[in-house]
Amino acid sequence: MNLTILFPIAGLLTLGAAALLWLGVRQRDITTMQQRKPGVGALVTASILLTLLALVRLNPVTEHGINFTLAAGTASATLLIQLIYLYGIVRHGVQGLGLFILPVTALPLMILPALPEASTPNWVETSSILEDTHLLTSLVAYAVLTLAAVHALMYLMLDRALKRKRLSFLMQALPPLFDIDRYMFAQVRGATTLIGISILSGLSWQWMAYGTFILWNHKVLLALFAFGILVLLLVKRQKNEWPGRTSSRVILAAYVLMLLAYFGVKLITAWLH
Repeated sequence: MNLTILFPIAGLLTLGAAALLWLGVRQRDITTMQQRKPGVGALVTASILLTLLALVRLNPVTEHGINFTLAAGTASATLLIQLIYLYGIVRHGVQGLGLFILPVTALPLMILPALPEASTPNWVETSSILEDTHLLTSLVAYAVLTLAAVHALMYLMLDRALKRKRLSFLMQALPPLFDIDRYMFAQVRGATTLIGISILSGLSWQWMAYGTFILWNHKVLLALFAFGILVLLLVKRQKNEWPGRTSSRVILAAYVLMLLAYFGVKLITAWLH
């Protein structure tokens, strides 16, 4: 049995969890959404277990180090996002985040077997502790920044609705603007720290392996740009110089850079070939 088929099944389970939340929005009943917490949690947990099973069978960890295919890399990042979201359900209950993050995580799982070179080995291969640290912190940083980007999108939508005084039930189902802002910047701080560790560990590995720094490639440059943007954002936040709308747009820009650095350019190159 080709276990990559488990990824689309996990994606369908995730869409099922999203459907439970969206039905609550359609029925215009926030209480009903909260009552669906066990169902949403169960479906997300089942999706996580299937993704983990399929990922383990792809043998991403060998005796020589981490060896990711494109499928393994995509699945690992998606798995981390779902784990963080599941923790949020347990800690804070069902909130509007799932309306957006669940479809976002379902999509890569659904299309994963069709990705170019999804089963080709050595898409990413590590051979040292420093390189392992670089890869793992990069994945966690991407997962955390994904959550920050979804919160940024929610902030822009809710802020626009409040200014127009048109609060649909979807907008009412979202957390208060203050909470969105608080969660968003907590995630930005975490992602910035992790990206910094990832960059330092990556540069240290380059120096140990090659005796030089390999800076002029798309991954390093895009990661450095994203890191610089996030640091600037945190400085502006400390000084209260940027409003929430500007901060949200900056977070989305940094996320696009990270997405291109970790997956976008590799994916485009694979499709071109």
